[in-house]
Order: sequence, then structure tokens, then C-alpha cells
Amino acid sequence: MSRRSKSSMSKKTKIMIGAAAAFFVIAGGGLTLLQNSKSSASKADVSYDAVNVTEGTISSSTLLTGKVTAFQEQYVYFDSSKGTSAKPTVAVGDQITAGQQLVQYDTTAAQTAYDSAVRNLNKVGRQIDYLKKYGNLSATSTTTDEETGEEKTVTTQPSPEQNASYNQQLQDLNDSYADAQGEVNKAQQALNETIITSDVSGTVVEVNNDIDPLSKNSQTLVHVATEGQLQIKGTLTEYDLANIKTGQNVKIKSKVYPDKEWTGTISYISNYPNQTADAAASDSSSSSNNAASYDYKIDLTGDTSNLQQGFTVSVEVVNENKNKLVPVNAVVSEGDKKFVWTYDKKSKKVSKVEVAVGNADASQQEILSGLEVGQTVISNPAKTLKDGEKLDNVTTDDAAAKKD
Repeated sequence: MSRRSKSSMSKKTKIMIGAAAAFFVIAGGGLTLLQNSKSSASKADVSYDAVNVTEGTISSSTLLTGKVTAFQEQYVYFDSSKGTSAKPTVAVGDQITAGQQLVQYDTTAAQTAYDSAVRNLNKVGRQIDYLKKYGNLSATSTTTDEETGEEKTVTTQPSPEQNASYNQQLQDLNDSYADAQGEVNKAQQALNETIITSDVSGTVVEVNNDIDPLSKNSQTLVHVATEGQLQIKGTLTEYDLANIKTGQNVKIKSKVYPDKEWTGTISYISNYPNQTADAAASDSSSSSNNAASYDYKIDLTGDTSNLQQGFTVSVEVVNENKNKLVPVNAVVSEGDKKFVWTYDKKSKKVSKVEVAVGNADASQQEILSGLEVGQTVISNPAKTLKDGEKLDNVTTDDAAAKKD
């Protein structure tokens, strides 16, 4: 009885195990089918937008600050090396032309130096004349021939030693004359520099008659500026320097007139750092964070009404460089590389393409290489996209246009 019971239990156990295994196989298969069904449904539910690659420009992100100044102006500063006193010869409001006198320095010292140099030059000149007249030891005399009774002129030549000495003295005096002439030229230049003339034609806007000759501070004697013509001057950083060049157009705004806008062109960018500004920056507590600065100038174009000298303005550099453009969201990053997903409207398949990017604004990204104008890209790619995958739920530019 015990053997039968054991055999019977063994068969039952096997049946139960087999049934359980079959159940789990069926359940697992059903779960897999369910998951696949959900995955397919999930992909079917994802919709994509496809846009064409276009050509255009992005908004500029380069902003500068400048100050409105006269198109041409000249500052004459007191220079103690030209004299101990200086007197402006013009008044505020005078209309002057280039070359007109602005300042007269005291000429006493310069005139004295010039007169002394001229006297020395004349002295050396007289010495040369005397040597040529009396220093030549050659002599002539007249004798009578005893036989014929005819008179003959006889020239007595100096000895070689005497001739060499004469030539040396003459050469030394000629050298002294050349040196004296150089001193006269220098003295003449110093005398000329006591008169300061204008480099520009314009209006005298500042005159200072109270100069302190002992002051170590810079003191303006006369300031001349052109009227009507304006320009903008300012500085830009080394980072701005890489994105700005002469000839670029700019838009100009002032807080004084927030609703007005002026235009201009960058006419000058210095090749050398602004030493004055950089030296001042180096004295500040945050000097370690200061970048090199470079002077720039902007010529104003069009109507300049309402702009006044001294206004502080903001300058936006207009970006006129055309590049291929795609939506910012169309570009995906993988490490240091950038990619976009192109879409083939016929096959409905996507391809992963590496691109080189340029600047970007809030909505558009410049593409420097990797795409051509007219290609179609997915503007909202999902992370699950695979190269060569077929997409059925894609809205293209053409479809959107028809829908509208």
C-alpha cells in the first residue's frame, strides 16, 4: 500500500508542476505582448515637428556703450616745456579754421636761445671766411727777366705740411658750422612751438586763462570742436574684439530718448590696448577680472537730431552675416559634439547628422557645416530616436502651411 501511494503522489506532483509552468509561460508571453503593445502605442502617440533649414541672420548679442562727441575736436593742454606762461588768443564761441593760432606761450626764453644760436652760427661763418682769405699760404709775386726785361708772375706753393694743416682747419670749421646750423634749427623749432595752431576747423568751446604753471595735473588751455557732425567713441573688451570689425552697421539708443534710434558704422578699432583705461582698471579692487580694452569710433549716418555731445548711448552691433539656421531645440549635444536629426519626407525616415554650430539667439541656431539649405530636420527630437527609424506622425512645414 505504501508503494502505490508514493507512486500516485509523484504523478500528481508532476502534473501540478507542469500546469504551473504552463501558466507562467502563458502569463509571461502575455506580459511581453502587452509591453510591446504599449511600446508601439507609445511611439505612435509621439508627434514630431519637421522644419526646413533656412538661410538668414540671428539677433546680435554684442552690445557696447559709448559717448557722443564731436566728429573732430582738439584739446590744447598746458606744456611747461614750451614756456612758463601761456595765453589763449581766442575766445569761447569763436569760429576758427585749421591753422589758426589758438595759444601764445611766452617767447622770452625761446627767443633768447634762438638769437644765441644765430650769433654762434654767424661767428663760425666769419671764421671760415677769414681762413679762406688769409689762411691760404700760397703767394704770388712779380719778377723781371734780366735778359728780356719782361715781367713774370711767380706763385709760391705752401709745403705739404702747411697745406694739410689748412685743410684740417677748414674741415673743422665746416663741421662746427653744420653743428651751429643744427642748433639754430632746434631753436627755431622751439620758437615756432610757442605758437599753438588749430588742427581742425570748428568752434571754440572752452578757454582757460587761469593756468597754474606749478600744477602737475593736466590743464586744458583751449578746446575746439566741430559743430553739426557727431561721432561716438568708446571702448570694447578683448572678447568683443573677436566679433566686431570696421564697416559693421550699428543701432544706437539713448535713455534720454528711449523711443528714438540712430544708425552708424564702426569706422575705427584700435590695434593696441587702451593704456589709460587699463591702468585705471588695474588700480581697482577687481583688477584681476578686467580684460584688455580697445578704443573704437562710430561714424553716425542718417538723421542725428536730438543727439547731443556728451550723451551716453548703448550700441548694438548689427549682425549681417548670413548662415544656415535651424531651431535651437533641433540641436542635441553628446559630449563635445552636436547633432541634428534630418527627415526624409519620402521614406519618412530620420538620420543622425553631426553639425558644426555658430552663434545662437533665443530661437535660432547657426549651422556652419553639416547641413544644406532646404533640408528638413526634426525640431523636437526625442531621446529614443534611432538612426534610420521611420516616423509616421510628423508635421512638416508644408503640412502646417496647408493646415493654416
